[in-house]
Amino acid sequence: MIKINKFLAASVVTLSLAACDLAPYSSIAVYADQAAKVVCDERYWVAARSGPGTEYELEHKLSNGKDIIILEQTTGADGKVWYKAKYNLAANNEECVSYIRSDFVSAGTGTAASDNAQTGDASADTGNADAIQQNNEEQLALATASGAYATGTITGGNVYVRNAAGTSGTTKVVSLNWNHQVDIIGETRVNGVVWYNVKGTLNGKAFTGWTISTYIKVTYNNSGDNTDFVTAMKNAGFPDSYIPNLTALHNKYPSWTFEAVNTGLNWDTVIENESVNGLNLVSKSADNAKKSTAAGAYNWSTNTWVEYEPGWVSASSAYIAYLMDPRNFLDETNIFQFQSLAYSPNEALEGVKSIVKGTFMEGTKTYSNNGEKINYASTFMDVAKSSGVSAYHIASRIKQEQGQKGTSPLISGTYSGYEGYYNYFNFSATGNTKDKIYKNGLAFAKKQGWNTRAKSISGGAVKVGSNYINKGQNTLYFEKFNVVNTSSLYFHQYMGNATAALTEGQSLAKGYSDRNQAFVFKIPVYNNMPSSAVGFDKAGDTNNYLQSLAISGVTLTPAFNGATTSYSAVVSNAISSVTVSADAVSGNSGVSGTGSYSLAVGNNTIKVKCKSQSGDTRTYTININRQAASANNAGDNNNQNNNNQNNTDVNITSGKYSIGTYITGIEPGTGAADFVKNIAVSASGTVKLLTSSGSENSGKIATGNKVAVYDASGNLKKTYDIVIYGDINGDGAVNALDMIKLNRHILGKGTLTGAYLEAADANRKRDGGNALDMIIMNRHILGKSKISQN
Repeated sequence: MIKINKFLAASVVTLSLAACDLAPYSSIAVYADQAAKVVCDERYWVAARSGPGTEYELEHKLSNGKDIIILEQTTGADGKVWYKAKYNLAANNEECVSYIRSDFVSAGTGTAASDNAQTGDASADTGNADAIQQNNEEQLALATASGAYATGTITGGNVYVRNAAGTSGTTKVVSLNWNHQVDIIGETRVNGVVWYNVKGTLNGKAFTGWTISTYIKVTYNNSGDNTDFVTAMKNAGFPDSYIPNLTALHNKYPSWTFEAVNTGLNWDTVIENESVNGLNLVSKSADNAKKSTAAGAYNWSTNTWVEYEPGWVSASSAYIAYLMDPRNFLDETNIFQFQSLAYSPNEALEGVKSIVKGTFMEGTKTYSNNGEKINYASTFMDVAKSSGVSAYHIASRIKQEQGQKGTSPLISGTYSGYEGYYNYFNFSATGNTKDKIYKNGLAFAKKQGWNTRAKSISGGAVKVGSNYINKGQNTLYFEKFNVVNTSSLYFHQYMGNATAALTEGQSLAKGYSDRNQAFVFKIPVYNNMPSSAVGFDKAGDTNNYLQSLAISGVTLTPAFNGATTSYSAVVSNAISSVTVSADAVSGNSGVSGTGSYSLAVGNNTIKVKCKSQSGDTRTYTININRQAASANNAGDNNNQNNNNQNNTDVNITSGKYSIGTYITGIEPGTGAADFVKNIAVSASGTVKLLTSSGSENSGKIATGNKVAVYDASGNLKKTYDIVIYGDINGDGAVNALDMIKLNRHILGKGTLTGAYLEAADANRKRDGGNALDMIIMNRHILGKSKISQN
């Protein structure tokens, strides 16, 4: 798979600006228009969708055997591989292009590519919920026990339990949903996919049947005397909460070795740092609970997220904590994100062969373009010994980068202008067109002198080793979450996609037909971790903001803002009733408390509630004071006085800050209280410091904050935007994340406007943000000079 793999070294910035750009680790793999067929049970159909995920619109239903042409490959927010494909409709021969799940596609073999199936939501993209087609395959029993040997937790909705393993010729027993627990009493493999024999209860009734492993999390029961192993694990540094699943894995795979990597880092500190906006990304089509609603990453008033790469937004801290807690993934598949990527003498040639079996790398190949003869498995073993990188990892990474067929021009050696050059790891293979991707990747290969396949494999492995593995980032987990390379903690992360380590580890596990090998797993341990594994609740849309709030014929004070929840109004005695109307920002939210209200004399309190899809409620309170009948004239006079005050100009001045188009002269780290003390207001007015989303800010000032100026009656008169030079991302500090923003602006990948563009002008030349400003900011970050705010 071609990815935009880059890293940010926080302490080093040069004018090679692309090195500062952080991108998700999961972009596209380009195919040379590969012919394929849709594969499903003839009783069902496969969905062709407008995008790579079940959340996208269903465009067509494709039948079994439908001919398609694969154009590209991508990984959706669900962690599954999707093909962008073209096909012709039977009705009118119209050519269409849509996205199809890869596990319902056969690329020239005539059988479903079920090895590509990923774990995830149970909303399988065929007309049934079992997700993998199992046509007339022999069932090979792997294990059967009289009692339960494991507990299973359902990880999807509408997951079928069937009377036998597989979908062909079987019937549904029951349908289970998220977090339902069952006992596992046996397992079998159908068409290469594990099915579990389960028993349990639903609505008070017992059931027994078979369910596919894709949608069940397994916790193994332990039996026998494990005293020595448990003691060894405790002595190795594993907390008690890790040991039950490690023990179960040890009982099943006694040749596996588990090493505790004590990071010495506080758990809460790690999650806080990994939750910095833009550092860990999820698809914008992901469940809203997975997406960050932190200031700067999300706009509550519009229900929109900042895209740090096209289609990618910041992950929520709750989801990051779930992904980073190793205890969630200590099972025989997900543990492979912790597999050591360093070479071990225990690695076997047969193990490498099992990974490349069925791919273009199986056996010995002789290439006609240059006569090169290569046995990939043996080459990987030789390169592993010389580079220090695991042969298993080299094989799996190239398999991931180049796919099963290996048809990319990046390794053909025949691409026009770059004949005889190869790039097996897709280094620098980036761009917004196929041609740019190929040319950039092959130009890199040419510069490296990779003019044979063997040189490309060897040179690429050395680069992977020197940049990451030999620096301690020697697992997929540590490549994704840098908690071990202390020279640049939380940065120098190979992937932006928050789920990349998990999904690539799952892919790696599927490559091992024989798991009874001497694998080494390096599993992180943190200080002050929660007592049990951090869970994650797919709560849905969390937005509970109102988009509008109004009362017929009445002006609210202050003016409506979705972040403000308290309002007031004064009406004359002649107004005996009002109508309240409101609309939610999100279409998934519910609004209550609107409608007609009778008003008593004096104060009337009306509460309008906005309840999000996730169940969180925000209450907006309106206090309406209806004047007494005897005070009508006085009320009219008061209204006239208010109008006069509204027409009075209210100004602000400061002896410390510059007030013009923007308010400037503010040092990073300045607190709201200190700032407001240095603002003087005329005509008995008041000021408030607001965040960019409109809520009151009592913390640290940042670019994009606003100063709201009110008259004596509380009516909003003016607003001013705040600028702190160098603080481009609006978090109140000047750091490497601001340089990412400026770099993207310079490269044309993102556009800065308003206060943020002004903040990018770090050298104060009034020429916008450019490379010279990048230098000034870098010197500030390194402590060599300070950005002037005046």
